[in-house]
Amino acid sequence: MTPHTQTSLSPVLMAFDPASSQAPEWIHLIPTTKGAIQTDDNRGPYFIEDADAVIAASFATEDRLILDQDHATDKGMPAPARGWIVEMQARADGIWGRVEWTREGAAMVVDRAYRAISPVIFHDKAKRIFAVPRASLVNRPNFKGLTALNHTQEEETQVNQLEQIALALGLQASASGEDILAAIRATKPADPALQSSLQAAQEAMTALQATVSEQATQITALTEGAARREAEAFVDQAIADKRAGLSANTRAHYVSMHMADPAMAKTTIESLPKLGPTGMTATPPVALKEGEISLNASQVEAAKLLGISTKDYAATLKADAEKEAR
Repeated sequence: MTPHTQTSLSPVLMAFDPASSQAPEWIHLIPTTKGAIQTDDNRGPYFIEDADAVIAASFATEDRLILDQDHATDKGMPAPARGWIVEMQARADGIWGRVEWTREGAAMVVDRAYRAISPVIFHDKAKRIFAVPRASLVNRPNFKGLTALNHTQEEETQVNQLEQIALALGLQASASGEDILAAIRATKPADPALQSSLQAAQEAMTALQATVSEQATQITALTEGAARREAEAFVDQAIADKRAGLSANTRAHYVSMHMADPAMAKTTIESLPKLGPTGMTATPPVALKEGEISLNASQVEAAKLLGISTKDYAATLKADAEKEAR
């Protein structure tokens, strides 16, 4: 059997028009049908070699794949279905899934409580994806190279105009804004009317780029604001729980860690021992023969965080234990 691991990612913007009142029937799961998939974190890149084989493997044992929220299934939390992926298609821009939404799931999408889809992927040691067993509603995309499909009607019109300008200049419809501007600047027609048209096109291009940049900035600000609030709430609770190493002095560090990778931050922080009223770990030490103390893993970690040697920490715990015994 091919060795494989399971990875939860958060990479995909949904095909949802915010001006509409329906959740999308099709969602983008994988951004390519062959080649590398870059990510915003250090887990990528991943690779797709055969999209049809991935689709077949995904439905090998199930005919309906759960779509939950915030990867609740993989976290062992209550995970009611927000939809069911009942079909996948390999298209020019990647693998798409057809969803039968539950009432709650459709409402979450229409209300914009969630803006992205994160597939769970099975991959081998070389990070070659061979199945997508389920997916989740999330708010922090991770895969790169995906086309945002939640355009408003105005944005769609702007994109169409951009494609028409590119074709008129002899470029591909998918040409970048920089390529189109370069082609306009390089064209110096003798016809004044054509020159005027190209000048108008250049102005339209510049305005379009400014609009897109402003919208991207607004989306980024909203996303980062929500992520910061979530991170601060989690870290503040950990400080209140007296997790070793967390304090007002280290708060900013852990907030930044949570914003970059919430799952990793949660695992790291929850592995830290809770400190008792004396500032020592609340987990009792293990006593050996003749009253010697052996530190457990949490106590060793606490000693490091408190900046003292494990020998001195063990001696302190031993003294506390002897004091309590008297």
